[in-house]
Amino acid sequence: MIKLVIFDADETLWASYGYWVSLLVPPLKRINDSEIVDSEGKKITLFNGLRELLKTLKDRGILISLVSLNDSEPNRVMECLEIFGLDHYFTYPQINWGDKGQNIKRVLELLQKNDGKIVNCDEVIFVDDHMSNINKATKVCPGIVALHIGSDISKVTEIINFL
Repeated sequence: MIKLVIFDADETLWASYGYWVSLLVPPLKRINDSEIVDSEGKKITLFNGLRELLKTLKDRGILISLVSLNDSEPNRVMECLEIFGLDHYFTYPQINWGDKGQNIKRVLELLQKNDGKIVNCDEVIFVDDHMSNINKATKVCPGIVALHIGSDISKVTEIINFL
């Protein structure tokens, strides 16, 4: 049974058009429910169905987290999630340039240490658009359901079929 879904951010939760969200230049402005633009005109766009997916996971009692290769300070990933009104869904997000497998392990450790929730690797879905991150996740967390956008699924909302 899946207890936790961990997402990547760029090109998984949103289209960032070939650059990291860390490269956005403030101020960031929400254009509509699914789009943010920075002071230079760079945009990020939430993927269709993401809001509904996050609500469904929460309603089913499934924990949600995030591991993203981006700057931890200033933390543009969390800033974008706040602007979209989605930050409250994510528990112990790990946003840094470290190994994603180790960051997944850190999320599991924080859940146990701070919340007393034991989540085993085979109870986790990890979604990412880079195969190298999928490989790191499966190496550190054997049994994890690691889904690559592009080969395992075509869009993030398809994870619902793996619950």
